[in-house]
Amino acid sequence: MTDISPVTNLDFNATKEDLKTFLKNQTAFKDFDYEGSNMNVLLDVLAYNTFYNSYYYNMAISEMFLDSATQRNSVISHAKELNYLPTSKRSANAKATINVIYPNNPNNYFIIPEGTAMIGRCGNKTYNFLTDKAYTAIRSVTDTTLFTVSDVDVYEGRILNETLNISDTVLSNSNIDTRSLKVTVNGATYTYRSDVFGVKSSDKVFYLQPENDSKYSIQFGRDRFGAQPTITDSISATYRTTVGAPANGVESLTLGAFGGASSIGIEVTQTSSGGRDSEDIDSIRAFAPKASQIQERAITRKDYETLLRSRFPNIQAISVYGGDEVSPPQFGKVIISVDVVGGEGVADYEIANFKEYLSDKTPLTIEPIFVVAKFLFVDTDITITFDPNLTTKSPSQIQSEVASSILTYQNTNLNDFNKTFRQSRLAAFLDGLDPSIVSSDIVAKPIIEIVPELGEPESPAFTFGTSLVKPYEFDETRGFNSYKPAVSSSPFTVSNTLVKAMDDGRGNMILVTSGVANESVFNTSAGSINYDTGEVQLADVTVTSFEGGAIKFTANSVRKDIKPPKDRIIVIRGEDVTVNVIPVES
Repeated sequence: MTDISPVTNLDFNATKEDLKTFLKNQTAFKDFDYEGSNMNVLLDVLAYNTFYNSYYYNMAISEMFLDSATQRNSVISHAKELNYLPTSKRSANAKATINVIYPNNPNNYFIIPEGTAMIGRCGNKTYNFLTDKAYTAIRSVTDTTLFTVSDVDVYEGRILNETLNISDTVLSNSNIDTRSLKVTVNGATYTYRSDVFGVKSSDKVFYLQPENDSKYSIQFGRDRFGAQPTITDSISATYRTTVGAPANGVESLTLGAFGGASSIGIEVTQTSSGGRDSEDIDSIRAFAPKASQIQERAITRKDYETLLRSRFPNIQAISVYGGDEVSPPQFGKVIISVDVVGGEGVADYEIANFKEYLSDKTPLTIEPIFVVAKFLFVDTDITITFDPNLTTKSPSQIQSEVASSILTYQNTNLNDFNKTFRQSRLAAFLDGLDPSIVSSDIVAKPIIEIVPELGEPESPAFTFGTSLVKPYEFDETRGFNSYKPAVSSSPFTVSNTLVKAMDDGRGNMILVTSGVANESVFNTSAGSINYDTGEVQLADVTVTSFEGGAIKFTANSVRKDIKPPKDRIIVIRGEDVTVNVIPVES
């Protein structure tokens, strides 16, 4: 018997050639004309069958493993085995103040019920919004016809009611926001649980399980980890369906006729945000194994990150560190800095949601403390040297391309906690933008902004997290012309005088008059500075006004690379970037 060639290629044409080679080595088929006979058709059929089967089995086997699966239903099936619940769509959320003119209302208040529908507008598109709970509008003390309620949370979507029985508990709509799901059995309310810890056999709880086609099913405890309904029980599910991300950015809401109200005005105090599409398969593939590892318990810092990211997909960046790492130390606490998609920092209601989610997942002796993400901006001065003979672009065109590319670099390589700004990598990135760019010279300085309470004495403290270049001790007789402080600020007003803050080389922060021909020291003891750690502490400074949206403190760091403190995210803004373009010397 002739040896069969090893299977090394599953391509159709290669398979056909292997079949021909095999037959040509057989005595009975040695002299066949394989191109001009019916044998060629038979070889096509055999090669096609081989190719089809190899493709089918390859795909089938690939779908058997989470790492290689490409079909969403397959990935969902593997996630289910790991007890991971993929995140559903999320409704966009807005905050509003509602003012109602209600002339004939005899009471001092009236109720705006749960599920009150509103229309939101974003451009030429409209979306349905509704309240998720009842609110009480209070009569104004100055206008007896006016009733007002503030901080009203409204969510995009529609409410659906669905009746199920225990033989089929799959929810029919795949656009559900699972956070809104409410379940009753024969009128009794059941509470959602994500784990079985501490659940008794009689507890009225339900669980969620992912199903095919982005749907979810309601599961019960089978009288072991929660009460189990019977076939005769009526299961009612009420939930909100949503379009997800498209409803972000709504700035206008309207409410139709309401009881005896003559007019209704809605002021959107927080533009809608937080709308998300269902968790994609790449995210499920990444987080499902991690969720299995942490078992719904937050012990290590990675546990906190994984739990929060998997539950709240709108989290863009997160940093977790112990309370013993801050100054002054906060023992028994874990500090969590969070930034979400679509804004700088995080809203109060989102922090409340984070705390509630972690409330039963942390050790009793540990208290999670959420802080809004802070930012470390970078003053970036770039000089681009280019060869005019290698490009048709003008210097202004190159300047514009470099400036926009820096922001692209920021979004791709920074924009998260624990990311270091490395000048060499940015220079290499800029050198590759155009063949005419010969070199890139970068001078980068970290910036921290503070927004003081006007007219109030404050003592803000912050750190650059790196050692600073200590200047010579300032001598007022030598003036400020050649003096280069380690830290200097943008101008602000104190006691009707425009000043700026800087250090004096002795470890003190001083205030210096600004905007005048001859600068002078206004206050010799405005705080302290540590040149080794980059910590700055101001003392009892009362600011009455300042330029722009914040007071900028710019530092001269020893290292060219900028590594932010653990609670800050590096951001390069267009306003902090200066680009100079010069031709190469001939």
